[in-house]
Amino acid sequence: MKVDEKQRDAVALILAAPAASVALFTSTLFGGLLGTAVWIGGKVWQIGLPAFWHLKVEGKERSLSPALQGGLREGALLGVGMSAVMFVAWWLARGELDSEQIRGFVEPFGLLNPWLYFAAFCYWVLFNSVMEEYLFRWFIFEKFESFVSGRVAVVLAALVFTAHHLFGMWSMFPLWAALLGSLGVFCGGVIWSGLYLRYRSIWPGYLSHAIVDVTMFGIGAYILFS
Repeated sequence: MKVDEKQRDAVALILAAPAASVALFTSTLFGGLLGTAVWIGGKVWQIGLPAFWHLKVEGKERSLSPALQGGLREGALLGVGMSAVMFVAWWLARGELDSEQIRGFVEPFGLLNPWLYFAAFCYWVLFNSVMEEYLFRWFIFEKFESFVSGRVAVVLAALVFTAHHLFGMWSMFPLWAALLGSLGVFCGGVIWSGLYLRYRSIWPGYLSHAIVDVTMFGIGAYILFS
């Protein structure tokens, strides 16, 4: 790869990698209308920047990232396995979690309303998971791969993915639970980046990711509404 292409990829990483974390941290810090506006702006940036960079800066063609090499079955099996581990970890630690603190965190977002919670569930599973695979597994992973081997890029992309989720968990859970959750997110990031490295499609990782999100929202519903 030419030096100017590496410089271009470095700029893309600088613009893309911190954006999701900064938006989430700022929206969590301020809350209210300002926090919501920052969060929405962050989502627009996360979607728009990779597309603009791919089509206009690099001059490449559109792609739906088809799973031409397979991987959907592996993604589904990994999603079920990860969900089982998540459920067991929650079951063992459930007595240490403060349900009222968690309810207090989500209340300003309206998530104590079952219908809004269901709407958030649909958004996360059908849209947010796709966007995270699009940003972290396709765009950020491939930009890291310009500088390091695929295996190292898997770890680096997973670290950026973990940083994105750390702030939210820190606000909702005690430190030990946030760190444990971050370890789980990192492992998920490694698995999903590994799927992208092997199959060069975001869809195996998305299928696995969506299954995990269904489990996460199921546990959340039990905490908030039981």
